[in-house]
Amino acid sequence: MLHKFFIKRFRTFAVIMFIPLLLLFTVMGFLIIYAQQDALKKQGADTLKSINDNIVYVVYSTIHQQDVMMGNAQYKLSLQKLLSHDQLEYKDVIFMNAIKNFLKSSESSYPYINSVYLYIDGRDNYLTSSSDQLASTKTYYDKDWFYRYNKIPVEDKQFVETRWLKRYSYEPARKVITIYQRMTYEDGVIVVNVNANDFGMMINNILNNSGQSFFYLNKEGDILFASNLETESHVAAEKNFFTDTVKEYDSGGTFSRNQKWLNINGKYYLFYMEPAAYYQTYFVSMISFDVFAVRLQEFLRLALAILLLNFLIVMLLAWITTKSAFKHITYLVEVFSAAERGEVIDKPRPVVKDEYNLIMNNILFLFIKNNQMQTNLMEKQHQHEITELMALQLQINPHFIFNTLQTMDLEVLKEKGGQSTLHIMIQELSRIIKYALTNPTEPVTLREELDYLKAYLQIQEIRFKNIIITYFEIEDGLLEYPVFRLMLQPMVENSVNHGIKSPDRHCYIKIKGYKRKDEICIAVIDNGCGMTKKELEVLNIKINDSRSENIGLTNLNRRLALRYGERSKIHIRSKKDMGTGIYFKIPVRIQEDVILS
Repeated sequence: MLHKFFIKRFRTFAVIMFIPLLLLFTVMGFLIIYAQQDALKKQGADTLKSINDNIVYVVYSTIHQQDVMMGNAQYKLSLQKLLSHDQLEYKDVIFMNAIKNFLKSSESSYPYINSVYLYIDGRDNYLTSSSDQLASTKTYYDKDWFYRYNKIPVEDKQFVETRWLKRYSYEPARKVITIYQRMTYEDGVIVVNVNANDFGMMINNILNNSGQSFFYLNKEGDILFASNLETESHVAAEKNFFTDTVKEYDSGGTFSRNQKWLNINGKYYLFYMEPAAYYQTYFVSMISFDVFAVRLQEFLRLALAILLLNFLIVMLLAWITTKSAFKHITYLVEVFSAAERGEVIDKPRPVVKDEYNLIMNNILFLFIKNNQMQTNLMEKQHQHEITELMALQLQINPHFIFNTLQTMDLEVLKEKGGQSTLHIMIQELSRIIKYALTNPTEPVTLREELDYLKAYLQIQEIRFKNIIITYFEIEDGLLEYPVFRLMLQPMVENSVNHGIKSPDRHCYIKIKGYKRKDEICIAVIDNGCGMTKKELEVLNIKINDSRSENIGLTNLNRRLALRYGERSKIHIRSKKDMGTGIYFKIPVRIQEDVILS
């Protein structure tokens, strides 16, 4: 059973925790894929720009400097003279050495520049940075460039090709990238041979093992240099891949394959190609999908680690909660079993750690108190029977009181032979008792309440030998409003019992009733003893306490709140030796609803 509930709880927790996490990872995955792809696109473009700025520009600068110097007439004439004679004079040697030093400066500054040639058309000699003498187009070890140059169309100002150079028979041939630039100010050519191996090392330093492959193409789309042999073999398997791309650019001026993943011989590459700034050549960047996959693997490893941790947390939570639940259930079974055996059950501690503690405590409290509730129920039934008997008794007593008072009134009339003070008191007392003991739920009007109050005050005036003087200021329009019974008597009684200062001083009581907006305002004001601020605070506490012994005002305050709301509660103002005022308000709307009903 425990295993079954553990599996069920584990599934529930897994759904709650794994679904939001998977959604989060899905969104993050798409964002990371998009960001990494943009980063690779930017990497390809930035790499080509760096190669163009840092390497190819050096070669261009070397050629450009020589071409500019040919614009100097003295320099051009001196070079023409130098290349036209096999026998050199002293000043020619000095000039030649100066030019050779200048050419060698580029070769020594940039290791990937193998050599620089200067040749003027129609001459048999040319100047090279790799020899201390003039080189002959017929006898110098590197003659291939001269044959190639003569085949280049005159309209082509630039041309780039790859060749193999071997100076000595015992050394291996070296691959070079040869750049031909026709002179601007003379019929001739400037040739720069770039060592392919050294050029590749410089390229690899820029690529920095990023998984990116670089290609250098001539204007026909032939590969002059490739940084990665594996990628080169894949491209070679796709016939005319670069050639077709170059033709597309020549015809439309755009590369439709740029910044797209291309399937080249079964392997995907992010392709980017742009024309080089010089020599009518092209640069190509190809980033293998493996680079993209490696970057995504870091995110996948992190996601899997978080999912595994989440799995362990879910399993731990499911086990803890299931075991805790069974612990509570076992305890409940033990308690119920003990109760069935009649054993005494200790009251559980009210510790609420989770919903199971709460449920268990509630069940146990209800179970333990069951007998007590049954006993209380029996006691309440007994009290209810007593209350019914008392109610029946109260129904008998008023008739007896009325009959007795009528008998007393007749005897007084016989004794006195007419009206007397005692006769008046008996008559008013009969009216008061009849009014007070009538059904309390039956509504009365304010007029009837005032009539009852006048009967009560008449008896009090007789008791206190006419020292109580009462004023009524009631708006006529209020007399027919319904009120509940004995609403005013507790306030007036308070003024009579607590307001008389001495038997020889008159007590003035004013009873006011007026309408303000949607409320009927009632006030009972006297000039009695009054109260201090502290005494008034004590009285306010008493009348707002249902357990207070001050029955009259306390009951009135509760009845007003229950009938009309908290806003209708009593407010008392008093000042020592000056008097007291008791006030409350009744909503007119409620009164009108009662009349209409």
